[in-house]
Amino acid sequence: MNYTELRYEISNAVAWITLNRPERLNAWTRVMEEEFYAAGQAAAADESVRVIAVTGEGRGFCAGADMSLLSGVAEAGGSTVLHRDYSWLTRIGKPVVAAVNGHCVGLGFVIALFCDVRLAADTAKFSTIFAKRGLIAEYGLAWTLPRLVGAGRALDLLLSARLFDGSEAARLGLVEHLFAEAEFMDRARAYVEEMAHGVSPRSARVMKAQVYAALEQPLEDAVARAHREMLPSLASEDFREGVAHFLEKRPPRFTGR
Repeated sequence: MNYTELRYEISNAVAWITLNRPERLNAWTRVMEEEFYAAGQAAAADESVRVIAVTGEGRGFCAGADMSLLSGVAEAGGSTVLHRDYSWLTRIGKPVVAAVNGHCVGLGFVIALFCDVRLAADTAKFSTIFAKRGLIAEYGLAWTLPRLVGAGRALDLLLSARLFDGSEAARLGLVEHLFAEAEFMDRARAYVEEMAHGVSPRSARVMKAQVYAALEQPLEDAVARAHREMLPSLASEDFREGVAHFLEKRPPRFTGR
């Protein structure tokens, strides 16, 4: 596919999806939505890809829906601007990592929260923003945000719609790793490449599914699933390689099988 509003590149087993409207802080459009979905599905289907990383070009990760979309909807009396269910990111059988390099606002905030892990520059700026636009907690944000930061903090971020930086996002538990701006992309690249080569793709696939399922399961169901998954993992090629590379003191050569 020819992409016009993002870049799709594969490097060292990582598929990099870089939102690419830097002059608008990578504000989201209908074109970007379709291209983002296509890139995600391409990475999911590509056996050479083990990790998917999402970032933004320039000073922004994603500043939310482009205001030209929102103004057009307001003038028309209201209609759905974008239609994608972004929870598809959680169903990809590979780790999806958000590398939040700058402004992460509104729909950009939603996208980051549907990724499995979030890395952020200390200078990144976050906001839910929706309450300041007369909107609601869009696209499942009322589900994702409280699970990361708790109900009270989620309501603070939603009801105040305030802007906060990467350091506060880390303190809240919204991002898992915080890096200095000057070294952010180098640290982010090292993180995803280590994940791509240092762990079993099969383990990553199964554990991701376990965690998302367990969010809605009682403990006994989560334990039962772990028992069901244990025997196939012990019979897998990746288990044998996990033992062999440790004993032989060499880097792993996981196949995902």
